[in-house]
Amino acid sequence: MKNDDISYVNFIHDYRTLPCPRKVLRSTAKKLFQHSKDISQKHLNVILCSDYIIKKLNKKYRNINRPTDVLSFNFNEQDFMGEIYISLQRAKIQARRYNTPYNDEINRLFVHGFFHLIGFDHASEKDRIIMESYEKRYC
Repeated sequence: MKNDDISYVNFIHDYRTLPCPRKVLRSTAKKLFQHSKDISQKHLNVILCSDYIIKKLNKKYRNINRPTDVLSFNFNEQDFMGEIYISLQRAKIQARRYNTPYNDEINRLFVHGFFHLIGFDHASEKDRIIMESYEKRYC
């Protein structure tokens, strides 16, 4: 795969009511995969969905019966990294709340989900600071 080819990232715009910043996400995906050389040959699905879909997933896999902004599922397969689900509705609400552009919030959620896939978490204060530094670096 060439460095400028990110055909291994599949963006699925599943909630057409809100826009998908595909160019921004593709640019960020290039940076993320270049940073993480050991996963450069793996495929990734990014599903941009509704609160309804992400709430169902959150309930099923985390037993939390409410929507969330992003969920990551690592498939631990040789050539498939996993899936990142981003609620476009949550992104819109959070963008307003944090006074940030909608596209920037979706991009931040993509980066956040990506780092969860490669093993990062934010259970402790130290881990949260590390995750936020990665979000700032790649957004």
